[in-house]
Amino acid sequence: MAEIALTKVSDADDASVDAFGREHNEKLQTAGRQLISALYMLLRSVKMYDPDNAVFEKPLAQLQETMNGIIQKDGKLELMGVKQSFYLNGMLIKVDMAALENVRTLLDEMRNKDVGGITMMRSVTVPELKNFIWIFSKEQNDDVDETGVDGKRLVAMQLAKWSKIKDKLENEKDESEAKLDRKKYAMTCYGRAVLFVRKYFDSLRKEKPIASHKVLRVLQDLVDISMDHRTHFLGLTTTQSDSEYLAYHSVNTALMTVVFGHECGLTKPQLRDLSYIALFHDAGMGALSDNLLSKRGALTVEERNEINRAPLISIRNILQERQINRATLLRLVTTFEHKSEYGTAVRDAQGNIQMIIPKASLGLYAKLISISATYDALTSKRPFRDAYGPEVALMLMWTEMRNKFDPELLKVFMRVMAIQPIKVLTKRQQSVTIGML
Repeated sequence: MAEIALTKVSDADDASVDAFGREHNEKLQTAGRQLISALYMLLRSVKMYDPDNAVFEKPLAQLQETMNGIIQKDGKLELMGVKQSFYLNGMLIKVDMAALENVRTLLDEMRNKDVGGITMMRSVTVPELKNFIWIFSKEQNDDVDETGVDGKRLVAMQLAKWSKIKDKLENEKDESEAKLDRKKYAMTCYGRAVLFVRKYFDSLRKEKPIASHKVLRVLQDLVDISMDHRTHFLGLTTTQSDSEYLAYHSVNTALMTVVFGHECGLTKPQLRDLSYIALFHDAGMGALSDNLLSKRGALTVEERNEINRAPLISIRNILQERQINRATLLRLVTTFEHKSEYGTAVRDAQGNIQMIIPKASLGLYAKLISISATYDALTSKRPFRDAYGPEVALMLMWTEMRNKFDPELLKVFMRVMAIQPIKVLTKRQQSVTIGML
């Protein structure tokens, strides 16, 4: 069995990063607060005095020193107003409560002139800063573009138009809300599928099975979401209750198989059929008693025989539901084949698999369901064992259980689950020999 090495992430890797991904820098924070304070005072003063007035000499010199200091340290100065805050070079400038009103006033003044931010890649002069604050004077009513206004152009400074930033923010908000809505709907569909499977298993125990095709609408919705939002599913596939393992296992297998099949290039109609078959791949187990399904310890011969009859119950239920057609035959064959092993393992003296000799050709649907169902079973808690972690589960599937699965499809599944074989195998086990007929 392969050894698994766990690596601890060092504390040094846990940097303090804000929502924009910029690491916190106290010196830049201080410079940012000075910059915002200076701009607020200047824009307020320019309402009363001409920029050439002597009252601006010292404040403009201080602003020049602050701006050029930021450029010298960071190589640029990018001040952007986002919502009710300022970001300097991608970092949120944090101000105390007393300064919040000044920040709001400064943002309003800038946005009234369609100025959403400032970008500078080189040092600025005092005359250019005068041209900048002139934009906000009472006498100035001209349209402002990226280089200021006519007659008082900016050279080192470039302005970002607030109207463009606002549109971008609105679009991002709409996209975020749409993603959130899709995630909520994915969770709703997941819940509906679990509820249906519960009712279906209850009906089997009462020997009055309900029609399984009633769940097709839910499955179609899940397929539609999976085409663009597969991560919604991979985050949902987790058993919520030990006592209801079978219902969650059925839905989890269907969801993972949809994402898996999509990665393999199946069409939407094919994915719908695949998810339908996967949802009821082990439906015969639903007819068994809860005591048997949750039993700890060894099974009796009678109990083992009862479990072995479960696949036949699944097939019987399919035959009783609808007329025999091509789709029904596909369900029958897949339900039977997914229990079959892919090949025969050839082992060495130590018991390690050295080669796999494929058996009779199995259908693609059966091979996809077999991998998905096994992975979910291994990563779920059972009465007789705790759940395996994803890496351990895939390692077991790739080593001790490798003859059960199509190795090429198992590699694809590892990619879908964002776990690569190299992460869970020793160097000796990272090469595999597949026997050919």
